[in-house]
Amino acid sequence: MESEAANQYLRPTLLLDYDNPEIKALVQQKGWHSLGSLSAQIDAVYTFVRDEILYGYSRSFSISGSHVLTTGYGNCLTKTTLLMTLLRAIGVPCRMKASMMDKVLHRGLLGPLAYRLSPDFLYHGWVNMLYNGKWIEIGGHIVDRPYLQKLQAKYPDYMGSFYGYGIAVLNFRNPPIRWEEGDTFIQSKARAGTLGTYDDPDSFFAEYPEAQQRTQSIRYQKILRPALNMSIASLRDR
Repeated sequence: MESEAANQYLRPTLLLDYDNPEIKALVQQKGWHSLGSLSAQIDAVYTFVRDEILYGYSRSFSISGSHVLTTGYGNCLTKTTLLMTLLRAIGVPCRMKASMMDKVLHRGLLGPLAYRLSPDFLYHGWVNMLYNGKWIEIGGHIVDRPYLQKLQAKYPDYMGSFYGYGIAVLNFRNPPIRWEEGDTFIQSKARAGTLGTYDDPDSFFAEYPEAQQRTQSIRYQKILRPALNMSIASLRDR
């Protein structure tokens, strides 16, 4: 497994472009390699992607990690690409898992008409990371903490499971989004079926080109994306 992980789950790809100068500069600037333990390095990278790359919807989903970094925001697919890029940059083997996801995730972010126009099922991706000899599922990086805190403040008395506004969790007040050397999630309860495990996002988009093709539609570019980003920004800034 060590040899396989070194060759298969650490290599750069077109999308996992950790040789890009901006990715290299970020890793050096943050000093991630100098942190005392691998767990601390993972925590720093994970927290950076979760909170400093804001939750939002870009023009395209099949974009490189360096592009996501420059854009400064992303959704499950694009933030997963960036997180994988940075994890491989610090020497942590990782791969991608994918599924379809019920559009209930967008309830509250889209008005009635836009919600009807949204596909019933959305493409969803998260990170599968090799740590201490075990594969750990990392999906809590998708929604930034400042946005989540504003959502929790909007519903101060709400407890239990919550579906909508970009999240799908069983514990609304304390979802598993902190790195504690185990699985993290923020949207997992909206998953609908499994698509598979992929060495990298490049392989996922090659097998499911519709995940990218949907972003090229007028419906996404002119209606869904603007509405989603406007609602997310409005809640975060309230």
